[in-house]
Amino acid sequence: MKRFFSLFAISLLTMSAWAANTYVKVTSIDQLEAGKKYILVNEEASRAMGVITGTSTNYGSAVDVTIENGIIDIEGTDVVELFSGEGSDDVYGHATWTFDIGEGSHYMCWASGNSLNTVNSSAPNNAMWIATLTDDGVVLTNKADNTRKLQYNSGSPRFACYTSSQKPAVLYVEDANVTPPVTVAAPTLPESQEFENSLTVSITNNEEGADLMYALNDGEFTEYTEALTITETTTVHAKAVKGDVESEVVSATYTKVEPVVLTKPYVKVNSVDELEVGKKYIIVNEERKLAMGEITGGSTHYGSHIEIPIVEDVAYIGGTQAVELTLGEGNMDVLGNDTWTFEINGSGSYILWNSGNSLDAVTGDGATGATGAQWIANATDDGIVLINKSDNARKLQYNPSSPRFACYTTSQQPAVLYVEYVPQEEGITTLSQANALENDENFTFDGDAVVTAFKNGYLFLRDESGYGMISGVEGTFANGQVLNQGWNATKTSNDGWAWYTGATDLSTSDETNAELAAAQKITTFPDESMLNAYVYVEKVNKGFFPIRVLPLRDDNTSITIASYPWAVNQPASSGDWNAYGVIVKNGGTLEFALVAWEKYVEPQPEGLRGDVNMDNDVTIADASALIDYLLTHDATGISLENANCNLDEEVTIADASALIDYLLTHIWAN
Repeated sequence: MKRFFSLFAISLLTMSAWAANTYVKVTSIDQLEAGKKYILVNEEASRAMGVITGTSTNYGSAVDVTIENGIIDIEGTDVVELFSGEGSDDVYGHATWTFDIGEGSHYMCWASGNSLNTVNSSAPNNAMWIATLTDDGVVLTNKADNTRKLQYNSGSPRFACYTSSQKPAVLYVEDANVTPPVTVAAPTLPESQEFENSLTVSITNNEEGADLMYALNDGEFTEYTEALTITETTTVHAKAVKGDVESEVVSATYTKVEPVVLTKPYVKVNSVDELEVGKKYIIVNEERKLAMGEITGGSTHYGSHIEIPIVEDVAYIGGTQAVELTLGEGNMDVLGNDTWTFEINGSGSYILWNSGNSLDAVTGDGATGATGAQWIANATDDGIVLINKSDNARKLQYNPSSPRFACYTTSQQPAVLYVEYVPQEEGITTLSQANALENDENFTFDGDAVVTAFKNGYLFLRDESGYGMISGVEGTFANGQVLNQGWNATKTSNDGWAWYTGATDLSTSDETNAELAAAQKITTFPDESMLNAYVYVEKVNKGFFPIRVLPLRDDNTSITIASYPWAVNQPASSGDWNAYGVIVKNGGTLEFALVAWEKYVEPQPEGLRGDVNMDNDVTIADASALIDYLLTHDATGISLENANCNLDEEVTIADASALIDYLLTHIWAN
């Protein structure tokens, strides 16, 4: 009995699909027939006329529809169906028709101006319409005024009666015998992008039961079985095939570029006390990763903008035209502000402000004495910014609209100071400083670093500045432990991936920091800033085959599982799991190195599962309410959250079946 009732409910829904809601275009006056249903459509905008409404003046509303292979299915929309009345010929021999909204009570009519209205009688001329076949289709002209044509106004948007030319509104007629179009959803490719050494490209299937095909450049299509590894500039084409039907082909181009060599590091200045005569500085807009370049221009000069890489709060200017500024002697003005001069690339020229927004250079023996060449260093939430001594309303900022570095009284984007990083024998205090060292440079770490993961001699660390990794470590370390300061190691790298070797004096303190050590959830493909980060991917499905690529969540991307000595075994059973690991670099490509699996537990929705009609009880009345909703899509008086009986975040016929099974067994299937 339980299975019969479920099948009966499914059959009710199946009977409604593509039955009384499908419309095809009217291409001949002979297709007009009393008693048939019609809708008004603007094909260009894919909109049909909805309810006629307004305030002082009424118009037909615009409802979005989908036109597939010349067929419109209006189920679930607010499209108005027009019942055709008896047609007659006017004195000129034109066939005229009435169109009733609601079968016998409201006839569509023209009133005055551009308005479209309704009357309760079919007799007036303004409720009668002349049907005319045009190149666009069959259009309607009002009998009372044949200059008034029912059209679509894309500017408003609305359906109304116009004497001027608007967009066509043509008739479609109901046809319950049309065959629904068979389509296959196209797959998804990662967006076109640049890469350095290699790139893993995963194709996402968006059509259940379809096979994926791909082609490289101008090659032939072949079956897709696993993620592609791209090592040269390549255009990937992909399509889905289901039976004899193919989806549209999607394409993306992945361009190989030369690896960026990160040299000549600069770190952010956070305090005026860090300013020191003789040191080198650059001016940086962090939001757009730009440094100030040569000061140039026509009659008015400005600082040019140079793109620079900023990785883990370290800016690198090697190989760029970024201007290096050597700090000159500072002095205190009458208000107690420290003022400084900045020499450009050791040239004997100093940056200064003259007038307007300009940023210029001054040379000569008296250059450093000019107040326009003297700058007040001011600590802000953004960093250390420079204010000119001659006019303290003038702040050195970055203008993204021009774009350029210049002196403004209005708010532009911040331009802050970075100082050249010079290794210090007495030790360093942040992981970002350690990552900025030259290869094979030895250092002593005097900061607080927290253990995030430890597997087979690989120790992963984190502090407030970023991430680090030490290889070849012996001993026992637990997540959240804080290392004692004073450990020593050597910085090394490969493919731009920095880590530390030969570590000595590693030990843990009594302190812990669970917040820094916690795995970070990733839902999109990580960037270089997350190298060595301890992360997890939520709800990875383990089926029959081994997991090689972890699907992410928000942008249809994925990340390849790296082969590392600590790689854990596959989950013990099929189902959904959380995958924990660290972001590593393999041949220039970011990958995910597994550390552990954890069984995923689906969060339960709030409310009472199955209580569709919200009467605080689960009965056959809830099954009836759910089936009514599936047939009408009218959610009035029901809870869609409680109607999600199979917990798949959608309300479909599967939920009705799950609810009926529960009513018969009093046990939820999952």
